[in-house]
Amino acid sequence: MQVAEIFEKASGKLPMVPKVVQELVASFHRNDVAIDEITDKVGHDQVLTARVLRLANSARFGSSRKVGSLDDAVVLLGFDNLRVLVIASGVTGATQGIHGFDMKAFWARCFAMANTAKLLAKLAGRDAQLGYTCGLLANIGELVLYVAVPEQAQQIDKIVAGGAERISTERMLLGMDLTELGAELARRWNFPDEIQEAIYNQHDLLNEDASPYALLIGLATFLVSGFRNEMSVTDMLVSLPERVLERLGLDRARVEGAMEPLQQACIQVDDMF
Repeated sequence: MQVAEIFEKASGKLPMVPKVVQELVASFHRNDVAIDEITDKVGHDQVLTARVLRLANSARFGSSRKVGSLDDAVVLLGFDNLRVLVIASGVTGATQGIHGFDMKAFWARCFAMANTAKLLAKLAGRDAQLGYTCGLLANIGELVLYVAVPEQAQQIDKIVAGGAERISTERMLLGMDLTELGAELARRWNFPDEIQEAIYNQHDLLNEDASPYALLIGLATFLVSGFRNEMSVTDMLVSLPERVLERLGLDRARVEGAMEPLQQACIQVDDMF
């Protein structure tokens, strides 16, 4: 099965994110973003605004004061945090109601990935908000499978639940995997090449052409999987892939000092829905 065939099967059923989300994703590395214009556009979408404010007041993002408006979010959290809040709220809001799919469990894993990738990006001296967005979208290809071929997607889930590795199972049964589908969905959402590449190469960490953000979300997957399976901090430190740390310029001692917040990011579940 080809990627184009999967998207043809999903034609007319795939979610689309709001235009303001596309604009914000495209604004990474830019310093000329008109904050007032962005908040005005978000404010015209009542559903999106409600989701942004709910996430802004979650345990993950909440400040010492209640965030009651988009202007409050800018003042209390800063524009960078508002940007990822809008992106996260827009993407999660666009993907509701896929039959047979455990959306809450899926987004809980995605937010764990996003927050872990954000912390790792800070440690590596990379753009933390871009790291967050890459982590959030790392597994978005799963949604495409459930829209296009739900029976096969459920079959894959059962095999994975039995202990099989997801990527290899998808490749055996479909001839492709969620990284290819996720990268193509990101392309169709007009997200930057940088995000598309990170999604595509996240599990190919031996590829010398893989970008730092692909390595970041690959490492985030490693940490989230380990800690969610009750791996200890000590065992995780011993298991960290040295080559990936070197390529990211991550000092092992610095990572060791950040293991407690990393563990918390991996296992904490917010009430996001």
